[in-house]
Amino acid sequence: MKKLATWFLVTALLVTAVCCGALAEEKAPGSVDLTIMLALGQWTDNFDELIEAYKAENPQIGTIDYEFPSSSTYWDLLKAKLASGEMPDIFGCGYGEQISMWNDYLADLSDMNMAADLTDAQRQSCSVDGGKTIQVMPIYVEGWGIIYNMRLLKEAGWEKTPETREELAQCLADLKAAGINPFMAHYAETSLALTNHIGSIWITNKEDPLGYYEQLKSGVDMDLANDPDLNDLLDYYDLILEYCNPDYLSTDKWTGRNAFYLEEYAMEDDEGSWEIPNILGVNPALCDYVVQGLQPISNDAAKNRLQVATINAGVYKDGKNVDEAKKFLDWLIESETAQAWHQEKMGNIPAHNSTAVLDNLSTLGKDVFAYMTSGKSHETMTPWTPDSVKDSLGEVWSLYVGKQIDRATFFEMYQQIWTDYAASL
Repeated sequence: MKKLATWFLVTALLVTAVCCGALAEEKAPGSVDLTIMLALGQWTDNFDELIEAYKAENPQIGTIDYEFPSSSTYWDLLKAKLASGEMPDIFGCGYGEQISMWNDYLADLSDMNMAADLTDAQRQSCSVDGGKTIQVMPIYVEGWGIIYNMRLLKEAGWEKTPETREELAQCLADLKAAGINPFMAHYAETSLALTNHIGSIWITNKEDPLGYYEQLKSGVDMDLANDPDLNDLLDYYDLILEYCNPDYLSTDKWTGRNAFYLEEYAMEDDEGSWEIPNILGVNPALCDYVVQGLQPISNDAAKNRLQVATINAGVYKDGKNVDEAKKFLDWLIESETAQAWHQEKMGNIPAHNSTAVLDNLSTLGKDVFAYMTSGKSHETMTPWTPDSVKDSLGEVWSLYVGKQIDRATFFEMYQQIWTDYAASL
């Protein structure tokens, strides 16, 4: 009996010790502060509600400070933060060249809940060691191309969006004949529009886009003057410039967007699923007849693909709250609260197979998802574009779109960028 009483006493003491230890590990309310920076300007006016929801479930969180700059300035800002010792706990980092450049600063995310849900292809893309260590985590997918005001298209006799460049030309002509401004182009942000979003469309029309791009980056002479896909993109630009606003090179994205929101133009280039919250803020009725389409640069409809980007984030490995940052990132991806926000309010498509696509996914999100499920989309080449050539690419695109160089000069300058890049390695 004494032995049994002793056993109970020892057990009780052990349980008490374990419980006290667990309580000691709990963080005091408001003791954890996090910072996050992603190139997602559209989140700026909408993110506070997620912070409040997360803090309600996690009393240890004091503040979550965020910055959502444009992708045209994001990388310069991130480099400045690294240099000043002010790196955010969570920061945006994509595949390819981006993860290669930043992997020394990225924490291992293999223990996150969502890591187990990654496909083999995602594991490869989210890693620099063949998928053994996960360093960036997909949050969601967005897509872009041309957005259409179908009410205006119907006034010009069009019931669907153009699927080829020839159809686009006819649609533009019909809109103009109907007295409707056909096309809004905002190319003032060269790196965002001409380089990141549109500049590699022709490569994704290839049979093996990434393989072709790696060959181009090697400096091999690609006979660009005779490349049908690159010529298709230049033909697309020539067509657009015939029908778009005359101040396209000085028109910034917000000027262009507002003109489209107010239904002054029937189409807008270089816009995508992220536009829903902005439209709701200016002209909610437009949501009933705005449609997401691809940029039909080719006359072969089967080749044209909607550009999509997987939005990824990493955790700064030397941050003060690495585990808490991972926990918040997991919640931002998998929680019901976050997914409702992503899909219904922001038009974001889930990046993980285990996450259901909601019936209330926004209209542009549904359009993008339809392209994805029908095999008519492709991941943008932007993450695989070396940072050192982006300014040069932006310059040559601006010169061509600005009609300052002819096509032959464009081909020569474009090839030289990659020849010089390969020689610098």
